Amino acid sequence: MFTAILHLNSLRYLVPAGMMMGCAPVYLRAYLGCHALNYVLPVRWYQAIEDTVWATYQRVVEFFFEHYTGVEVILYGDAEECLSKKENVVYLSNHQTTLDWVVTDMVASRAGCLGRIRYVLKDGLKYLPLYGYVFGLHGCIFVNRAKSRLAAPPSFTKVVKKLKHHRDNKIPSWLVVFPEGTRFRPEKDEAIKTSQAFAFKQGLPVLHHVLSPRIRATHLCVEGFRDYADAIYDVTIAYSNTGERGERTVVRKEAPSMPDFLMGKCPQIHIHMRRIAMETAPSDIVEFHRWLHGVFETKDRMLADFYSEDPAKRGRLEGEGRRSRLGLMTTLPAIALTAACMVPFVMIKGQQRAYWQLWVYGGIFTVLWMKLTV
Repeated sequence: MFTAILHLNSLRYLVPAGMMMGCAPVYLRAYLGCHALNYVLPVRWYQAIEDTVWATYQRVVEFFFEHYTGVEVILYGDAEECLSKKENVVYLSNHQTTLDWVVTDMVASRAGCLGRIRYVLKDGLKYLPLYGYVFGLHGCIFVNRAKSRLAAPPSFTKVVKKLKHHRDNKIPSWLVVFPEGTRFRPEKDEAIKTSQAFAFKQGLPVLHHVLSPRIRATHLCVEGFRDYADAIYDVTIAYSNTGERGERTVVRKEAPSMPDFLMGKCPQIHIHMRRIAMETAPSDIVEFHRWLHGVFETKDRMLADFYSEDPAKRGRLEGEGRRSRLGLMTTLPAIALTAACMVPFVMIKGQQRAYWQLWVYGGIFTVLWMKLTV
């Protein structure tokens, strides 16, 4: 009996995962409708409507990851100043898990900027059925990184065009970049050692709790938004369940996956925000490299304290932490609307067939579309 209860508890993520994945065809329909408006409305009007659809889905995501889990969000640094503004920003964050995307939602919703999020993503993610297509329509940018950290792949021409489109049409944007390029995973020693060897070779301080940031894509985004963005938001994320006390030291564990998080295995998220004036980021790529590495040195220092043996530092980031609660009515209407839109798919026989056709044929169409056009 006890084993059965444990097994059921381990499946707690299936309900929210089913809801978030299950409503994808509903939102695909909405996006296709929005895309048609692109041909008859000015870009800014169309984008405002499309941003509203994006924000509605993200509120569904946030309902489950914040209200369903009951996670406690603790903010530090310049968070109060950043969240009181509706700015165009380049958002730089450390990267440990796919959950970091959801944390961006948590931050942006508190600023009233959820619809403005535009991610800089790995090129392969454009082939996610349905989702890759929606990412592209929303203005997210796909980057095909070169093997060399300093070489610029040909796909960066498309990045420049996309940034120019956002800038020229004055599209409100939080351009979210994870400069490490991949997740920091304590158990993956090879990636960490490679990153540290690169920093040492470049004459830069070796980092232990973040990877050395990649340069080209981040530099391109900052330069592309230099005369448009109001600031750079430097964001450092730490998850409360990742520090485990060993016999002598604190051992850092891997950050929670989305299923782990939905099962309540991470009671707190610590988020430090630092607002950096755009003009302080150097334009010269060599100077920018050192500047960006310095930004990640600050992150590394804060995370070293977070996993410190010192009780005064351990389990918290720099400065005074402030608990931040998001009102339930921020996300509940989106859940109700989404559930209502899914009723025909569940209750009406013809719509049930249409639902699965959207998944199958829509998935094939969106993958082929992204392959041929992006």
